[in-house]
Amino acid sequence: MGVFARLNAYFNRYLAMIVLVVGLGALLAPQAFIWASSYTSIFLGLVMFTMGLTMKPHDFSEVFKHPLQVLLVAVVQFGFMPASAYMVAKLFNLPQEMALGLIFVGCAPGGTSSNVITFLANGNVPLSVSATSVSTLLSPFMTPLLLAAYGGAYIDIAFWPMFLSIVKIVLLPIVIGIAINYFAGERLNGVQDFLPSLSSLAVLLVLAGSVAINADTLKATGWVIVAAVLIHNISGYVAGYLVCKFRHYDIPSTRAIAIEIGMQNGGLASTLALQHFNPNVALAGAATTVLHTLVGTLYASACQRKDQKAPVPDSEFYKEKAGQLEDSQVLAEEKI
Repeated sequence: MGVFARLNAYFNRYLAMIVLVVGLGALLAPQAFIWASSYTSIFLGLVMFTMGLTMKPHDFSEVFKHPLQVLLVAVVQFGFMPASAYMVAKLFNLPQEMALGLIFVGCAPGGTSSNVITFLANGNVPLSVSATSVSTLLSPFMTPLLLAAYGGAYIDIAFWPMFLSIVKIVLLPIVIGIAINYFAGERLNGVQDFLPSLSSLAVLLVLAGSVAINADTLKATGWVIVAAVLIHNISGYVAGYLVCKFRHYDIPSTRAIAIEIGMQNGGLASTLALQHFNPNVALAGAATTVLHTLVGTLYASACQRKDQKAPVPDSEFYKEKAGQLEDSQVLAEEKI
């Protein structure tokens, strides 16, 4: 195993701990990380660029094999999560900027770490990767549209400036990455081993910058935003499970869908909030990056323990096909 492969495996294994340490470090020593807040759009663009560089046709395999499942994730993610965020903001009577930040999170696409969490939870990784890719590609249209619908109660939202920002930060880097991957082909093989590590570092810098610039506010009112983000996060898992139960999906697919709906792209929410509003609006996005990863990791651990005690017949799907489990791990590591 190469150096970067070992680094990727280490990061995946200790994902929650690394995110928590970086988040606490930025909270307790914000001056050491405040510089990163000025470059969050660059760091997030780098994450999306590496995502594009690692994308292959089989990443969208589930879109064609099981289009209804992928469509279901997109509908619930962009239909339920913004409404849930709005209701949680009202429930906690959040101040205007915090409420807008939580709604921002609800309108974001699936989180970049959801694929890794799905792998750790013995879920359907190809479905997770396809769903994340589709929701991310839809985000330039859906995120500003939904933010205007739900966040307009707090502040006027300009659709086109937000749309252009997401295109520049998300869509354009992904398209460039896909194009380079397509034309370069096997010549990128050596570089691609390094990409997951680079992407992970960029995600951590987005997190550190978002937490550092909001350190004082987090210390003063942290428990409120933490509680709101957690309830919103868990509501996504519950919605995913209920929909899958109604549709009678297998357990690996149910886990993948629940994780995909529950985990939002807090980095994108924070970056756009810093660009278009102010640091207080980015507060929920910063908390989301930390808390969603922690909850996801705990959920994955619970799934692993459950499978060890009573293996799920559906999970044998990955073991019966030679090499598919290994391929799923590669997919998960590439997309982080």
